[in-house]
Amino acid sequence: MSLELIDARIKITHEADAVLEALSRTTGRDRSEIAREALDAWAKGKIHEANVLAGMLSTKGLTGIAGGVSGNRGDSEGASGIRRDLPAKRRA
Repeated sequence: MSLELIDARIKITHEADAVLEALSRTTGRDRSEIAREALDAWAKGKIHEANVLAGMLSTKGLTGIAGGVSGNRGDSEGASGIRRDLPAKRRA
């Protein structure tokens, strides 16, 4: 089962509009379907790039997307900016 699509209205360039219209006319597909497919392919490429980069950084022992947070996944260190050296009533 796939997730429900999200309505996103965007402004596009005249060139992108012409390409969408030409593809729609030549394939009989809806312009929104063509745009959605192109944007989805772009997004998947960006996700892949991020995963490759995270793997490369991890291999080199560098911090990545998680910012180098250590510990077990799911263990919380608390919100950033909370001082642990003060009693709970005085924390800012």
